[in-house]
Amino acid sequence: MSDVIQLSPVAILRTPFAEKFGVPRQSGLIPEAEGRVEFLAGFSAPDFVRGLETFSHVWLVTGFHQNPPWTGAATVRPPRLGGNERVGVFASRAPNRPNGLGLSLVHLLAIEDGALRVGGVDMVDGTPVYDVKPYIPWCEALPDAKADWVREAPFVRGEDAVRIPADVAAMVGEGTVRLLRQMLRLDLQPAYQDGETGRVYGMTLAGWNITWRAVEGGGVEVLEAMLHGQGGTTSLTP
Repeated sequence: MSDVIQLSPVAILRTPFAEKFGVPRQSGLIPEAEGRVEFLAGFSAPDFVRGLETFSHVWLVTGFHQNPPWTGAATVRPPRLGGNERVGVFASRAPNRPNGLGLSLVHLLAIEDGALRVGGVDMVDGTPVYDVKPYIPWCEALPDAKADWVREAPFVRGEDAVRIPADVAAMVGEGTVRLLRQMLRLDLQPAYQDGETGRVYGMTLAGWNITWRAVEGGGVEVLEAMLHGQGGTTSLTP
């Protein structure tokens, strides 16, 4: 096609998530998950964001930079359907798609020198940002819209159901504890493993390798935290 558009990033997004496992499945699920949109040279002048301070939320058009190349598959298996049922790639928000573009609605917390501080991110650290657009509630919030199999918000366990040992909390700090608690109130594991107890999971969060497991009664307990790069697991383990 003669009208193919070549995209180049305007910014790089910095987030607490070093890897794909553990990243929230949608933006806004974890308000404590803050990120920083760092504009690249040529886009960092204040004029580029003039007037943006009057908006509370922005859309980020991003790229799934850690994805393998698209295989050409027309269907995907969304976690919401247990990982067993298939829907068309254009009927999902699966990251593995023809052009590998993501769309996230985030809370605009502050406009800084050459950057935006945003909340509710659902992207890996280093994600390229191709565009920033203000969110307009009167035309983009449609309460009567239909969503079928994703019409309900995900399950969120109570705060007391997440157990973080005192020594771990003291080591990682209050901010990371708040972020970790919000994340573990959700089910981060693959949908087909929901309800399993004893299985140990791990992720890298805000510079820490965190391991946890599900326990009887629907709760979650953190096992340990290690500084990233000093040992510990950051992947799913049996």
